[in-house]
Amino acid sequence: MTKTTFFCDENITRKITQTIKGKGFDVTGIRDLKLFGISNGELLEYQKGSTLITFDKDFLRKGMFNINGIIVIDHFPNRDEFTVPLVEKFLDLLIKHKIKLQNRTILLNSTFIDKY
Repeated sequence: MTKTTFFCDENITRKITQTIKGKGFDVTGIRDLKLFGISNGELLEYQKGSTLITFDKDFLRKGMFNINGIIVIDHFPNRDEFTVPLVEKFLDLLIKHKIKLQNRTILLNSTFIDKY
């Protein structure tokens, strides 16, 4: 089984990125590449080989597809004090239950966490 790597959209905060790294995953993103303001289509081109993580709900539309998976964080309010614990719980579930991300779009919110 290959190691999951994540690619963060520009709307993903540094604290979330640090949380992902802290759980032992490889992570890079738009901030690292300094490609702010690119289109969603271009974003999918840059993140090849990694699971995209974003707050952008446009990625839930039909036609938005990534073979390595897309995770859309859906929490209001969208602040680190709420989203970082949600991401931490998801990553723990990912490790524990070996959740497959390939060919999936996951809407990450408390409902997703509660089903596990």
